[in-house]
Amino acid sequence: MKNNLNKKIDKCVICKDHLPFKPKPIYQFAKDARIIIIGQAPGKKTHEAGVPWDDKSGERLRDWLGVSDEQFYNPSLFALVPMGFCYPGK
Repeated sequence: MKNNLNKKIDKCVICKDHLPFKPKPIYQFAKDARIIIIGQAPGKKTHEAGVPWDDKSGERLRDWLGVSDEQFYNPSLFALVPMGFCYPGK
């Protein structure tokens, strides 16, 4: 179940007139997350997939952290938050 902050982020359209695509916030977190990873705004591939760090850089990050995909994508373990929630374009 999503909390109020998740719902607000999901409804965000602040940049709708400035983005090349429809707003699609991409993040993951739960209030009990043990680790937060903050990165750049999602890239085009991430925007299309809708999954944070679902690319080569994410593979390297998970390898560097020594965690499985299941662990990394568990919002109670890892909060994945970009500096901008949506793909900003080029």
